[in-house]
Amino acid sequence: MSDKSPLTKYARLWLALGPNLALVLLAWFLPHDGEDRGPALLSIAGHQHFILLHFPVAILILIPFFEIWDRHNEASLLIRRLSLLGAVSIWATCAFGILEAYFNGSEYSNLDTHLWTGIAGSFLASVAWLLISQSWRVRVAAQIVAVLAMTIAAHIGGDKVHGDLFKPNQESSKAAEPKATADHPPIPLG
Repeated sequence: MSDKSPLTKYARLWLALGPNLALVLLAWFLPHDGEDRGPALLSIAGHQHFILLHFPVAILILIPFFEIWDRHNEASLLIRRLSLLGAVSIWATCAFGILEAYFNGSEYSNLDTHLWTGIAGSFLASVAWLLISQSWRVRVAAQIVAVLAMTIAAHIGGDKVHGDLFKPNQESSKAAEPKATADHPPIPLG
């Protein structure tokens, strides 16, 4: 990447850190206490968390994949744009998640872990964007760390929504019952 970036180092630093600090403040001032409150518009906005969360997952997983595939000293324009899009989309997902928990009364045992791991994932995706002009190894390491934090947060949240996917349900754990002989017509023997 050329040194002729339209943003200074400090501007990039504030663009990376400022929104994530706003997430921390939003999480502190809008606690998830299990109370269902309005207004309806913010309640509906919170529901977008469940739609938006798939977007940063796809983008942030693709970035190190493309980086490892191409392995250039400088990040390509596609990688730079995907890195920015991934950081912005995971930030938006976190912001809508905070709105969901506050306005729709979300409360479960791992919500704090899900919340702070998601915010950490957003912070790490922003750091990966910030480090996009560094060497290939630094970029890929930062991107993989961001993907790991996002994956942990997504797993914790998905466990709340979907339950334990690997636990057999009652239907699959029933013993197989032999079919009654009346279901099968007698076989003529001769």
